[in-house]
Amino acid sequence: MQETVNMIRQKIDEAELVLVGIGEKFSVFEQKELKSEDENRQKPIERAYQNLARFLEGKNYFVITTCVDDLICHAGLKQDRIVRPLAEAEKGAAVENGDGAERGAPAESGEGEAKGQEKPSAWETYLKWLQGTLHKKLLVLELGVGLKYPAVIRFPFEKTVYFNQSADFIRVHDKLFQLPAELNGRGISVKADAPLLLAEAEI
Repeated sequence: MQETVNMIRQKIDEAELVLVGIGEKFSVFEQKELKSEDENRQKPIERAYQNLARFLEGKNYFVITTCVDDLICHAGLKQDRIVRPLAEAEKGAAVENGDGAERGAPAESGEGEAKGQEKPSAWETYLKWLQGTLHKKLLVLELGVGLKYPAVIRFPFEKTVYFNQSADFIRVHDKLFQLPAELNGRGISVKADAPLLLAEAEI
C-alpha cells in the first residue's frame, strides 16, 4: 500500500498542475466500508484529506468533490481551490447526475447569484483553471469516484486526459478502478479503498 502512495506522491511532484477528483467513497453519509478502531468513519476520512493536503503543498491544483459534507473544507487545502458542485447545488444552475437528469447548479457559498457578480463562482474559476491545463504536464488523480454522478468527475476527467497528451491519470477505487480503452495505457488503475489508502499513508 505504501508503494502505491509513494507512486502517487512522485507523480504529484513531477506534475506542473494537479487535478483531484474526490468521490462518494469519501462521504461520511454514504461510506459504510471504512473501519477505524474508534468506530468513527469520519476519522480515517479526515486523515486522508489531511495527507492529501500535505501531498499537494506547493502545487498548482484544483479539487472537485461530489461529497456534500464539509470535511474537505477543514483539511488544510486551499479553500479557493475546492469546488463542491453538489453541496452548492441548491444555489444555482445544473449538474447532471448519473441518469442524465439535472440537479441544481454549483455556486460559491456566500456569494450572490446575480449574473453580473464581480467575483466568479468556484465552478467558473474551476472551469477557467481546467481550460488552462491543456498541453501542460497535468496529473489527473481520481479518488473513490463511482458511477453515481459520472458527468461531474469520472467522464470529464477521462475526456481531459484524452485530449491532453501530456497528462497522466491515476484512478483509485476498490471496485470501479478500470480505465477506458481510449486512453491507450496512459493511465494507472489502482484497486484500493481510496480513503484508507491515504489515511494509512506514511508521511
